[in-house]
Amino acid sequence: MRSASGGLLEGLGIPEAEQNTYLRVLASPHCTAAGLAAELGITADRAERLLAALAQHGLVARHDGAPARWSAAAPDVAIEALLLRREEELLRTRGRVGELMRAYRRAQQPQAADLVEVVTGQAAIADRWRQMQDGARRHLLLFDKPPHISRTDTELERSLLARGVRIRAVYEAGSVSAPGRLAEIREVVAAGEEARMLPELPCKLAMVDDRWAMLPVATGSESQAAVLVRASSLLDALNGMFEAYWHRAVRVPDASGPPLGSGDRKGELLTLLSAGFTDDSIARQLGVSPRTVQRWVREVMDALGARTRFQAGIQAARAGLL
Repeated sequence: MRSASGGLLEGLGIPEAEQNTYLRVLASPHCTAAGLAAELGITADRAERLLAALAQHGLVARHDGAPARWSAAAPDVAIEALLLRREEELLRTRGRVGELMRAYRRAQQPQAADLVEVVTGQAAIADRWRQMQDGARRHLLLFDKPPHISRTDTELERSLLARGVRIRAVYEAGSVSAPGRLAEIREVVAAGEEARMLPELPCKLAMVDDRWAMLPVATGSESQAAVLVRASSLLDALNGMFEAYWHRAVRVPDASGPPLGSGDRKGELLTLLSAGFTDDSIARQLGVSPRTVQRWVREVMDALGARTRFQAGIQAARAGLL
């Protein structure tokens, strides 16, 4: 059965008995310990101890007299002060985590199991991935590569971005060209994600801050087994690999701009070409026929003086068109 306080001050570490006492004082200004004891069904001594504990938190004040009377402090002031104190304590505790980890590692024999963990089963992988995202404080790095086990959780990404986590994602062309996928990516880009794409990526990869990375054990085993990598030279290498691919990638085209036809959106066509999209895939993305795409490609290549699509992408990048 839920307490009378409803757990209103539970997050501040105030015990239930003190919470109930505080609510009684709020409802009964200038009450006495004896009157409070009668209302709560406790002894007068017990009521005095509860009131003294609340006074230490700054939630009630004692007024001299015979008998002494008690009143509640204004909640907006008193509770805000407690919140700030609690936040400071949590920040100090967080600052000690690194020190505690160093002590822990000194007491342990270095083993591969401390740095690399194999997570098996789709549910376990999903749970661990959620824990990693919940723990993100600075950045989230992603290689998005088919096949996809589940639909992208855009709401979760939005919450990460809202709390200041920087998200950078490199998408494989086959991922972007899947039906409806580009619209999903544009949605999170509009919310603040930085997105680029390449014709091919070496693997799926997710990295959180400088603490964790997760990738499949092997190609095709995405839903069966994943490797969780903690802070180590291996994690540094994975981070370096991400940065190398990120700098080679081209941006994901946005949905703004007039219809393609007069050359106004040739930049979007160049971006899709540079990312390795086929004519059929480009046609689906732009809502035109493959024949129209082929004609536009020839026009772009002629305009840039390029003999191949790849060369056209390089020339476009040099010209600042991508």
